[in-house]
Amino acid sequence: MAEPPIPDAPPRDHTAPSRWNDPRTRSIWQWQLVLGVAVAAITVVIVLLTPQAFAQPVFTAGVVLIVVVSGLTLAVPWHRVGHATVALVPAVDIAAIGLLAWGSDGQLSILWIFPIAWISTYYTLPWLVAALSEIAVILTVDVLLTSVTPARAVHLMVVLLALVFIGVTITTGSRRTRAFSRLLERQFAQLELTLRRVETQEKRALALFNSVDTGLARVDRRGVIRAANDAYRRLYSIDDVSHAHPAAAVEYDGYRGEPLPPHETMVARAARGEIFTDHRIWLFDTSGQWRALDVSTSAVGSTPDEPEVTLLTVRDTTAAVKAQEEKKTLTSVVSHELRNPLTAIVGHVDLLLDRDDLPADAIERLEVVENAGQRMQRLIASVLETNKPTAPPAHIVDLQRIAAASVDAFRPAAQTAQLTVEAAIDGDLLVAGDAFRLRQAVDNIIGNAVKYTPRGGHIRVDARRVDGQIRFAVSDTGIGISATDVDRVFEPYFRAETARDSGVPGTGLGMVITREIVQQHGGRLALTSALGRGTTVVVHLAAHGSEGTE
Repeated sequence: MAEPPIPDAPPRDHTAPSRWNDPRTRSIWQWQLVLGVAVAAITVVIVLLTPQAFAQPVFTAGVVLIVVVSGLTLAVPWHRVGHATVALVPAVDIAAIGLLAWGSDGQLSILWIFPIAWISTYYTLPWLVAALSEIAVILTVDVLLTSVTPARAVHLMVVLLALVFIGVTITTGSRRTRAFSRLLERQFAQLELTLRRVETQEKRALALFNSVDTGLARVDRRGVIRAANDAYRRLYSIDDVSHAHPAAAVEYDGYRGEPLPPHETMVARAARGEIFTDHRIWLFDTSGQWRALDVSTSAVGSTPDEPEVTLLTVRDTTAAVKAQEEKKTLTSVVSHELRNPLTAIVGHVDLLLDRDDLPADAIERLEVVENAGQRMQRLIASVLETNKPTAPPAHIVDLQRIAAASVDAFRPAAQTAQLTVEAAIDGDLLVAGDAFRLRQAVDNIIGNAVKYTPRGGHIRVDARRVDGQIRFAVSDTGIGISATDVDRVFEPYFRAETARDSGVPGTGLGMVITREIVQQHGGRLALTSALGRGTTVVVHLAAHGSEGTE
């Protein structure tokens, strides 16, 4: 049964919903329908067993009245009717049941339970007293106008007392239910108000979280970034912190040094719960700029229903580092430029002091100048020694580490695309070169294989030493390139037709840059492809220690 309307609800106006969708109207229909079905069933039984009952006009009038009231119930727009008017329906039902039970032994008087239950559920105690009074009047008139027997009088009294008990019980329960309902409504309103306050506080905290220039990220023990502010997202070029692909920006151990392996990245260290302060790393972002970052971590308190997290704090100190370097450069330049004229001054003073015709006071003044000049020379020499740029070390790069780190970085993206990645990478793959540039080339080759291989495809990464050379090869079962487009792959901004049709974004510069990097390292790059069958890219580099690489 649909939830009944609240008894003290205000009358519905003309803007109320249609009666077919009004819960109050449906509730009235259902109550009347229950009584109508009960009377119809009883009428059928009486017709079959005691048809002579219909010889009594009073019984027939009761049945007709129930039918008429039920029909009117379906026709009246109850959403426009006041609360007091609705009470007429159970009141008329009481009278109709009185006609059905008139002059009988009181068996049909049990039907009064329906209107009494209706009134007890939706109306207060005075309404129940009025309904019971109506029944008492009907019973009294019935007893007075028909034969009176002790048994019949006792039976009618029992019926009246039972109805009183049922009505009072239902009224008390309904009153408690309404009170509990109002209490729940107040609590719900209070809870809704509290939720709105919490949401407002969360919005303010988020606005503050995103307003700071320092990058902030919360990392759980699984290495998942649970939240990151705008500064962190900008630094690492992250649109969605839950995305499975590796960050486009790559962390390095130093300026143009080697990329950090996956287990040594700042997120990985934060996931292990490591606590450190102002750890300097270098980030190569998607715009091709180097950024000096000072990274710190701190523990964040957790609750039983929230995983343990570590707060990652990233400060961009590129400007300060550049300013420091520029200061050193300026100091060196100024000191170097001062040394030349100062040397000339001291030299000429020495020449004057070698003369024998100078008066004593002139010699004394020239010695003061000479001592001051020598002190300045020592100061300049000290500054130049302090700010002397150190020669860059000869970089011997382990291609095995670069290839393995690149495969690990792209493996989540491959798993998301349901690709199988097979890596066969030997050790002792040392080459002389720039680790950063070589990582760029390796990332471009493996990244293209992941991007242009459909779901369920296979990618193989092979790196080994062959006859004094390092052979690095990546093959895939991707969309491939047509024979007419293969020769144009190394043209700037050219994209093969299959790449354009795939919908994968690109600039047409990846392979151009990759070949330039390989050539700068004295190597060569070859690309073979078949339309719909895949692509293979092979890079040959001179191994460190072989002839011509010392």
